[in-house]
Amino acid sequence: MKLISMQTLLGLGLAVLLLAGCSSKKETLVLPEVNNQFSPTVVWDHTTIDGVKHFDSSLRPLIIGDKLYAANRTGIVSAFDLESGQRLWAFDIRREEQVGLLRLFFDRNKENARISGGLSRGFGHLLLGTENGEVIAMDPETGAINWRTKVKGEVLAAPAAGDGMIVVNTGSGLLVALDPVTGAKRWNYEQELPSLTIRGVAEPTVVSGGVVFGSGSGKVGVLISEHGLPAWEEVIATPQGATDLARLVDVDAKPLVIGSTIYALAYNGELVALELSSGRTLWKRDYASFRNMAVADNIIYLVDSTGRAYAIDRRNGQEIWAQTALERHFVTAPTVFGDYLVFGDNKGHLHWLDRSTGDLVARHRFDKSGLYTAPVTDGERLVLQSRNGDLVVLRLP
Repeated sequence: MKLISMQTLLGLGLAVLLLAGCSSKKETLVLPEVNNQFSPTVVWDHTTIDGVKHFDSSLRPLIIGDKLYAANRTGIVSAFDLESGQRLWAFDIRREEQVGLLRLFFDRNKENARISGGLSRGFGHLLLGTENGEVIAMDPETGAINWRTKVKGEVLAAPAAGDGMIVVNTGSGLLVALDPVTGAKRWNYEQELPSLTIRGVAEPTVVSGGVVFGSGSGKVGVLISEHGLPAWEEVIATPQGATDLARLVDVDAKPLVIGSTIYALAYNGELVALELSSGRTLWKRDYASFRNMAVADNIIYLVDSTGRAYAIDRRNGQEIWAQTALERHFVTAPTVFGDYLVFGDNKGHLHWLDRSTGDLVARHRFDKSGLYTAPVTDGERLVLQSRNGDLVVLRLP
């Protein structure tokens, strides 16, 4: 199986668009003008050191109560006081020990833990995964490692917790359920993968009695939690076209489960509403993306594969608004923050859309290294983590 990175994928798509649009001149993308209606307050900013750099990594911060947790790819996980920004501890998972500020800034350890999946929480653990095929459970109070388990394949998405187990979806197509107390393997489920996929996997969702997953072959399915056997699988994207790029059908966006309905989205596929119990299609619409969706007040918000943003009524699939001004800009998945939909881009800008209309209402730049993962929020504050590992915590004025 060959993997194509997100940067390569977007670059190839952009190159095709540019070649189609001009024959002798290279087109320069320009951000649309925005008359900022407000400026957020920076509560604090800090660094996790190094970050994820240029790698395609879904590593993101995590808010638990009054604490913020963040990690870098190298192997350092840190906890901060969410309001003050004080670093409470920093733990090196390579040495399995807490480290001080001098070690953080002058680390000479050449070993790379390659943290890539997480951060998430479950059963009292802080959870993460690595490209080295490890799933690690940490103590949120100290950073101490409670257990670490080796699985087959890279752990590129955050572990999911529920139904008395922890589930990871690996880059090799293997879904693995682990015991939350010991990390011992409970069951495996192997998916068939095409010869070429996007580098990334969908974070699974654990619901009562089942595990909802998306695959690189364009399928969405449910496994029975107790033993990992399939309840059903449905194809939401079918390979089409003459090139490998055109035939990519990965379901890399995390399926949303709301009540008795699953909402799933595929690259080169569709946005589909499925009945949780049976997989029966309730409605489907022509949207395609590899980015996670956001939802609030019966509205699904998504940014498609080209950077266009949409609001869709989840009850019937009706489009409420579309915002195309950031098409072909390298933007993140969206986050709902109060009355706004926010997402970043690869130049370090944060874009704000009015949730009710889709209008661009503000744009601010925070880090020139760029933003790759969606901002996270506790409803009161918004947290950004740049490619270089810089953390910025914002509050609306």
